[in-house]
Amino acid sequence: MTMSEKELEQTRREKLIREKPQVFEKIRKIEERYKQGIATPIIDIAYNYACNLKCQHCTASRFQKSGRKLTPADLRRLSDEAHELGLCQFCISGGEPLIFKDLDEVISALQPDKFHLTMSTNGYFMTPEMARHLKAIGLDKVKISLDDFHDAKGDEATQKAITAMRNAKEAGLSVVVQTVVTRQNCQSESTLKKAKFAQENGFAFDVLIARATGAWEGNHEVLINEEDAEYLRKAHEQFSCLHRDTFPCYGMDRGCNCVKASLHLTAHGDILPCAWIHISIGNIFSESLADIIKRGQSIKWFKEHSRLCLSGEDRNFINKYMAKFYGKPLPLHWSEAFGEDDFVK
Repeated sequence: MTMSEKELEQTRREKLIREKPQVFEKIRKIEERYKQGIATPIIDIAYNYACNLKCQHCTASRFQKSGRKLTPADLRRLSDEAHELGLCQFCISGGEPLIFKDLDEVISALQPDKFHLTMSTNGYFMTPEMARHLKAIGLDKVKISLDDFHDAKGDEATQKAITAMRNAKEAGLSVVVQTVVTRQNCQSESTLKKAKFAQENGFAFDVLIARATGAWEGNHEVLINEEDAEYLRKAHEQFSCLHRDTFPCYGMDRGCNCVKASLHLTAHGDILPCAWIHISIGNIFSESLADIIKRGQSIKWFKEHSRLCLSGEDRNFINKYMAKFYGKPLPLHWSEAFGEDDFVK
């Protein structure tokens, strides 16, 4: 028997109250902050771009450059600022975090007692010992990629990912299955099979829609359409564990999460509205997090409600703004992307 979405959420909250009461106190204020127009983003941190895989949809290679890079000390300053602003969640990404030599220092710098900590990983190195260690030093959740899914034995990547999920769950970590869907594979049996697998195992299932970035830069053929979006909404009715970025959550219908509920930090200190809009709205090496968020909220595209994902569905935004960084060194500075008319008066 699988739990309903409401029951799963209640279970997660009870666990958070037990393990991280200070974090819970911040999380329970998110809905009221949203009503007041106060941004409370999860900050995704691409601390290092080293990885053992090369996925088509990955954009990490485009951000690798010379110059100053993040250190644990930088992350400690960031977490201090984020705590003062009432933010409550970080996600460690990359690259592949499980090959970072200073991963323990990174987690410590993010102050696990004050923040809910998630990690995005391909799961290759998620042994039972690693999973238990991550839980012990303050990690709460893992998001594990599962882009292919086969019955029975399956392929090596699928089996490694599934083993990683089970290792993480046994260690007490929350588990999210992540998959990327395109126009070509969204409405497929594979999507539903992954959702069924996640629900039966008590995992959340996050659907990441394709963006025309990375190896797909400029390839708008991979972008989903309204029929695909409706298919995912219907699938959510069947499998409550299935979510995507524009679905309502915590009782809030925020639409596209850029700035309001999501920010991405590159390894060189740039803050992006999300991981797929490669436009810097500030850099933590030279500005405060508060000032960067304020600038982000002054841009009307991120201030106003959008029922469409700006980077993956809104063809107007994609053609007018994302096309500006195609083929250029990343990220593009906000002043090169947005004009006077793009700011809230």
